[in-house]
Amino acid sequence: MKRNILKAAVALALGGCIAGSFAACGGSGGDDNTITFYHYAVTSALNTQLEEKLADFTEQTGINVRHIPVSKDNYNATISTRFTSSRNDMDVLYLDQPLLAQYANSNLLLNLDDYITQSSEDSETVAADNEAGFAFNQNAFNSSAWETTVYNGSVYGIPLTINTSVLFYNVATIREACGYSSDEEAIAAVNAIKTWDDLKQFASQIDGLGSTYALFGGMGSGGYMGWYTQCFVGASGGKLYDDATKTVLPNDDGTITDAFEMIKYMFDNSPEEIYNSNSGFTGTTGDPSGNVIFSLSHSSDIKDLDVAYTTFGAIPFPGKTEEIGSVSNIGGENLVIPSRSENKEAALKLIQYLVSEDCMAFFQQCTNNFAAVDKYATIDTFTTDTTSPTYQMYSVVKTQLETAQVRPVVAGWMQVNDNGIPTNLDNYIDGLKTVDEAISDIRTYAAQYLNN
Repeated sequence: MKRNILKAAVALALGGCIAGSFAACGGSGGDDNTITFYHYAVTSALNTQLEEKLADFTEQTGINVRHIPVSKDNYNATISTRFTSSRNDMDVLYLDQPLLAQYANSNLLLNLDDYITQSSEDSETVAADNEAGFAFNQNAFNSSAWETTVYNGSVYGIPLTINTSVLFYNVATIREACGYSSDEEAIAAVNAIKTWDDLKQFASQIDGLGSTYALFGGMGSGGYMGWYTQCFVGASGGKLYDDATKTVLPNDDGTITDAFEMIKYMFDNSPEEIYNSNSGFTGTTGDPSGNVIFSLSHSSDIKDLDVAYTTFGAIPFPGKTEEIGSVSNIGGENLVIPSRSENKEAALKLIQYLVSEDCMAFFQQCTNNFAAVDKYATIDTFTTDTTSPTYQMYSVVKTQLETAQVRPVVAGWMQVNDNGIPTNLDNYIDGLKTVDEAISDIRTYAAQYLNN
């Protein structure tokens, strides 16, 4: 099951090109005045805004931009084909964070070291002596987001947007399941959860847990399950990968065992038939409570929780102990330039524009994620009502980003994330493997794919 609180609105048609002032599909062909930008497809209204912004960029620089939208579900496969195609038509593109190492390792991405600086100035770019005439200021970006762009000590991308996972909850569900007399009482009880023991104590008060109610809505499958696993690993004090020893799921201190056991506890108290229900977490207008206590999800889903029939909230992902504190994962997109682009200088200028104040609020709206440039990462983009549940949920996500951990920037990690971890973790959850067997089999799988 792909984990989404609600199905997102359907984006524009798959792939293809946008007609109009940005011309038809085709490579830039070395034309210094035309570059091609690949990105996730967006709604018609947002696409109109994007065209207006790119028109402004053209007016400012004289550089024309063809923009090619591809549905998110098909995006990675599409760009993989374009990278190796004889048709050289990519100059700037979105790239999912864990794919950066894979392409950089194959020398398919432009090394950006000559265009990076560390400045105390309050800007994402500062003057520099290079072809582009500017440099990207590393200090202007979220530090964890920046880590996702660095492979073997060199920078290969510029962060665009970021998100992280938190625990969402339905106030009506908490009231019904725990017998609280008011929303305020229910919200206070959930906000008191800071550690795994707190979570288990809270769960023990739920009459019908594991039969009437599911403790959480699962972790999805494939890449989603691999990504959410990092929440538990980080919150246990562990890590997915040790760079020094090149060990996957280092477990000498037992942190991975603790993380996997906590995951199993969550699933053992979450019947699949309950959490797979379309209204299990969100409820309905007639029955707003539903039967799922928590949803482990990310900022992209908050827009779907702005409904009139119930109130939703969020808390940071609890740490195993107070000393470890709240730790979660990080996701999002980077902007990269293929190494074979014939218009690198123009491509750099486009990226400079895309991460500027002119565009950051727009990309927050497109992705429902926060801007990777710290000073533009504002909740006001989503809502200005500081008293609303929506504002409070975004506030939790923004706070959680301060302790979000980066997935290993190692070539081949996407295979481990999408297949090695979820397959073997599922087997452990279902009782088909011991925790030690699951960890060992993940390492064996990783050894086939990691280029470390």
